[in-house]
Amino acid sequence: MRKRSALPFAFLLVLASSFSMAVDEKAQTRIPTVTRWVKVFTERELALQSSARAGDEAALQTMLADDFEMRTGVMPANPTPKAEWIRQSLQQRDASFAIEQMAVHDLGDQAVVSFREASSTGANRTPARDIFVVDVWTRAGDEWRLAIRYASPAGSSDFVIPGATPESRIIQKKY
Repeated sequence: MRKRSALPFAFLLVLASSFSMAVDEKAQTRIPTVTRWVKVFTERELALQSSARAGDEAALQTMLADDFEMRTGVMPANPTPKAEWIRQSLQQRDASFAIEQMAVHDLGDQAVVSFREASSTGANRTPARDIFVVDVWTRAGDEWRLAIRYASPAGSSDFVIPGATPESRIIQKKY
């Protein structure tokens, strides 16, 4: 008789532990771990944004390389020089964005940082206004300075970029 009463208890224990493991697996997949370089450059990118929003031209000057330029997909042969980029950034002070899907490639004294600049978050989000950014940062002593920015719309398009078809498989990130 003891075997019969212990059996349901053992079954419930196994069921509860498997449920607990399933909950733990779900919780783990929802909380990504940020790499050290992603953390460093997220902070740098947010510092750029906050300096522009605060109207702090001096801070922007110190974060950019002397020969900084921005290039866009619409006009790749006509770079925006540093002074013009700063002027435009200071004029668009009310604009805010969220940094998403950042990747950092550490090349020693240079780092290539790519991310999606989401126009806003929540109900006000307009994905058609998102921008795909590739920043090239260079080390200047102990500091990093933004040397080159490449930017293009990140919204959907009517054309296919060779090597990046919609059927391309999604690569799971290692965090």
